[in-house]
Amino acid sequence: MKFFDLFKTNISPRTTRDIAIDLGTANTVMYVKGEGIQVDEPTYVAINKKTEELEHIGEKAKEIIGRTAKHTEIIRPLKNGVISNYEVTERMLEEFLHRIKKDRFQSSRVIICVPSGVTQVERRAVIEVVKDAGAKEVYLIEEPIAAAIGVGIDMFEPKGHLIVDIGGGTTEIAFIVSGGAALSRSIKIAGDHLNEDIMEFVKEKHNLLIGERTAEELKMNTISQDDPNLAYEIRGRELGVGLPKSMKIKTSEINDAIRKHIDSIIDEVRLTIEEIEPEVAADIYETGIYLSGGGAGIRILKERIEKELLLQVTVGDDAIHAVVTGIAQVLDDFDRYKNVIISPTHEY
Repeated sequence: MKFFDLFKTNISPRTTRDIAIDLGTANTVMYVKGEGIQVDEPTYVAINKKTEELEHIGEKAKEIIGRTAKHTEIIRPLKNGVISNYEVTERMLEEFLHRIKKDRFQSSRVIICVPSGVTQVERRAVIEVVKDAGAKEVYLIEEPIAAAIGVGIDMFEPKGHLIVDIGGGTTEIAFIVSGGAALSRSIKIAGDHLNEDIMEFVKEKHNLLIGERTAEELKMNTISQDDPNLAYEIRGRELGVGLPKSMKIKTSEINDAIRKHIDSIIDEVRLTIEEIEPEVAADIYETGIYLSGGGAGIRILKERIEKELLLQVTVGDDAIHAVVTGIAQVLDDFDRYKNVIISPTHEY
């Protein structure tokens, strides 16, 4: 399925009973079969601490980070790919689902992704929170498998493929062959950690305090650039002075700031390759490595993998939506992919 097909809206409502959800640490994406992507928002919630009412969700909540009244708290209900605040996650999902007509959702079949390394308790929490939000049937699929399908890997062929999905809370690495993941690992190094690297770097080198939102904007503006001298202006608070200050940061500095964690991801990719059976490991030198997720556009990650591992790296046309694109394909051919779908009673 090509990504632009996800946005077609001229299909009968009678076919829109299936929903795909990519519930991520950084972003939540919801796809309705026959209608396309209906929700694509940051996984942020603003709550009034006095009344416990939701003030904002998604982009509106993220926009006011650092700009809230004392009674407003910004919550990120997922951490490292798993639910850390059950109640807030449920309320956020309910609000998102109102946008896609909750009455239809109540009779829906839902497939939602989870990191490959989650525990049975964490899996059950995902199923229950979606059911509590109103779903009738809930199935799970591991993120790297959905991402592999989404980037166009034919997971049923006997040839092996390696997928690296870099999200906000986790990076998922999986070797896909003959209809499933022969090997997978989930590491807690991802986009959020790179934001922290940037904040710490700017603080230590430039004596400037910046917030999470500024760090992310700086990261997104620089990670795909090939000119190391390209500079971006940022604003923060000067340490020791306490007054606002603006300055310019070069792309090369951001690359230096995130290099340590980029190298850690590459080390994990190398370890994964070393654990693959030698009979199929050779396939990777033909098929290369596929990158997906919000971190797929990190230029130095691609360059360093190609240099250090001597492997071709492929980044999909819309890598950030690879997971939900993959789940959408599973919804379109549920029986074909039944072996990679985790049912509500599986392993409990």
